[in-house]
Amino acid sequence: MSLQTDSLELAQRRRSEADQQYWAAVDAGRKKLGEAHPRPLTDIEAVGIVSRWFAERNRELDEGHLHEPTPAEGWDAAVQGSEFGIAEATRRLGASDIQAFAPLAERVLEAEGIKADPSSRGYTALLQLLARANKELSLLDLARLRGDFGYRPADPVMLAALEAKPAPRRTIADLITTYRADKEAGWSPSTRTSYEPIWRLLKETLGETRPVPSLTRDDGRTLFETVKGLPRGLGKIVALRGLTVPQAVEKGRELGLPTLAPKSINDIYMGFLKSIFGWAVAEQWLSTNPVEGLRVKDDVADAEKRDPFTVAQLVSLFADTPWSPRDETPRGKPLHFWGPLLGLFHGMRRGEIAQLDVADVTKIDGYDVILVRGGDTKRLKTVNARRMLPVHPELVRMGFLAFVQRQRKTGKTQLFPGEAANERGQWGDGLSDWFQRRVKALGLTGVKLGMHSLRHNWQDRLREAGLHGTAIGQELAGRSKGGDVSSNYGSGFATATLAEAVEKIRYPELDMSHLYVIAAEQSET
Repeated sequence: MSLQTDSLELAQRRRSEADQQYWAAVDAGRKKLGEAHPRPLTDIEAVGIVSRWFAERNRELDEGHLHEPTPAEGWDAAVQGSEFGIAEATRRLGASDIQAFAPLAERVLEAEGIKADPSSRGYTALLQLLARANKELSLLDLARLRGDFGYRPADPVMLAALEAKPAPRRTIADLITTYRADKEAGWSPSTRTSYEPIWRLLKETLGETRPVPSLTRDDGRTLFETVKGLPRGLGKIVALRGLTVPQAVEKGRELGLPTLAPKSINDIYMGFLKSIFGWAVAEQWLSTNPVEGLRVKDDVADAEKRDPFTVAQLVSLFADTPWSPRDETPRGKPLHFWGPLLGLFHGMRRGEIAQLDVADVTKIDGYDVILVRGGDTKRLKTVNARRMLPVHPELVRMGFLAFVQRQRKTGKTQLFPGEAANERGQWGDGLSDWFQRRVKALGLTGVKLGMHSLRHNWQDRLREAGLHGTAIGQELAGRSKGGDVSSNYGSGFATATLAEAVEKIRYPELDMSHLYVIAAEQSET
């Protein structure tokens, strides 16, 4: 069958009826692709693209010879056409004149949904591989014309393409869809929102059609460098609207816009990416995690990020309303009285406190405990936040258990009635805002003083007790699960052991005796 042209691209178009359909699909892909931001192409990706294209063209060539054999009168012209294709591809490969395959490369890439950067190393590899593929296709065509149906490509890449077992082509888009399907049910609304910029980063930096198995450490570093250059408040800056993530990074540099803080880079972006690719490794989509260990150095010391309260500030705080004079339900809000105390003596986060139910305070192994747990609309920061906390002796003296008992007797479900999550599924906003106003009203100053500062105070006391960083210290902090899983709420620590550790959290310079209840009232428990 004569191709009747000396144009390599036109020759490809005329190979068969099926090829014509292929190019029609390509043209449709071109319109769909639009003005996508070009991205670098890797060598590994180029091999995969050409291998798939070559295998498909070979299949169509086989079908053409089987169902539309070359008539006798056209046999000489068909042989000449194949011989010309072999000679032309060989000449161009030898002279490194592979730019002639650029139009074909553009169409093949568009069929894959990829807009590649022509200056990237992988694009050059793509051109050479297409030249090699065209040579082998002409050799295969010639062999079949001569009745040799056993010919196998001499080119190792093309031979591997024909011998490879079909494997699912998992792309970045597939990774996002499958990861979300596996994990999203357990996410809070705020976590779902936090992942949105991560999906955008992956799609616009690597490309939705990028095969996941082709990802390398270089791709991990590309993501890392992109994240480090992200302008702060990307979605809110008018000058960056309509730009892709890589374009926004470039524009942000031009405008001198401030970039993300180290904590946002490490804990949010790189933390989420590590989880996503870690899942891909576990599911055998990848052999290694391309972003493993990539973090920026945070020059801001932990102590400078948020101050704990000084002893003098704590004295001033608890010597004022609602603790002095004692008012357990200021304006009908018992959370305002007990919330900061729970933060101070148990290091509990504001959301953990606000979402407590009466049933979360119970007895286990003879000890009164607080169960920090999720369920229904209740959310925990991490899976490690689920823990059991024996009630601190100071809270017992202050009447916390008596308060719980009153809530139970009056049929309350929530320990602090009326509290609810915000639109992002987060609890404790009202407590945080109210406490912030109290701090400001008392003239207490420091770096980001607020409810979370009480957790910092607790962590300092944990350190003084020799428990900071230990397995039991991490357990009480809700940061890890030490020991083997046991019946004691899954911590691996006996309730008595946890209670002993809790008792070591003390504030000897802070006199809280004005909050102690009388023995008669305490006996209600």
